[in-house]
Amino acid sequence: MRTRAIATAACLAAAASALALALVLALAGCGRSGEAGAQRAEDAARAALGDVEVTACRVDDELQWPAATVRITNHAATTSSYVVQIAFEDGSGRQVTEGVAAAGSLPPGQDTLEQAQGTADPHGPVSCRIADVVRYAGP
Repeated sequence: MRTRAIATAACLAAAASALALALVLALAGCGRSGEAGAQRAEDAARAALGDVEVTACRVDDELQWPAATVRITNHAATTSSYVVQIAFEDGSGRQVTEGVAAAGSLPPGQDTLEQAQGTADPHGPVSCRIADVVRYAGP
């Protein structure tokens, strides 16, 4: 169980780094023509959000941490990679923890199931919400 928790934490750290890099690259395009670039970024974010759905949300029996299964479907015309941030909320709607699911080099029209794992015991049932999606062109 301890090995799984350490591996999960390492995966979350790597995914968070990838998310930060993708955000920096996306924001780098917002120069003096900021409004047009910002609108394009907003449109891309909205389109990427449409590529993701939570198919399962539960508390892991072994770790007592929340877990989500996420279906990512590439609706773009090019091969894309995704970083998906999931917010895990308790019965009152308070965010308990978050997790990250990632998919690399997903061809157009293809889908994949990925897992996001939280790192805190919610002390009860949870709901899962897509907090953010970053999609970027990949090889």
